[in-house]
Amino acid sequence: MSPSEDDSPFATACRATTRSAFICALNRLRRSKGLSYQQVSANAGDLVLPKSSAHALCTFRFPKREDQLRAFLTGCGEAAERFDGWVEQWLRLRSRHWTPSER
Repeated sequence: MSPSEDDSPFATACRATTRSAFICALNRLRRSKGLSYQQVSANAGDLVLPKSSAHALCTFRFPKREDQLRAFLTGCGEAAERFDGWVEQWLRLRSRHWTPSER
């Protein structure tokens, strides 16, 4: 049984209002594909995403660069037509001014 569109990692990312919620959506994407951090790293191919970075993006680190996010999405096998939506939400969250409790 596949999750409904509203429960998908992509939909979760689009609804994220904090950086930590976006990080959780990245981890949901990885887990929904049944991938280890090593597999995400290997699947990123020429985009280069170390296993440690894949782990950090799923647990505590908001992506610092767009190419890093795109490498993670590629590594997870996310549909290419969704990349721009992920990046758009990442840009929104990146540009917000945060208090320490919101991150």
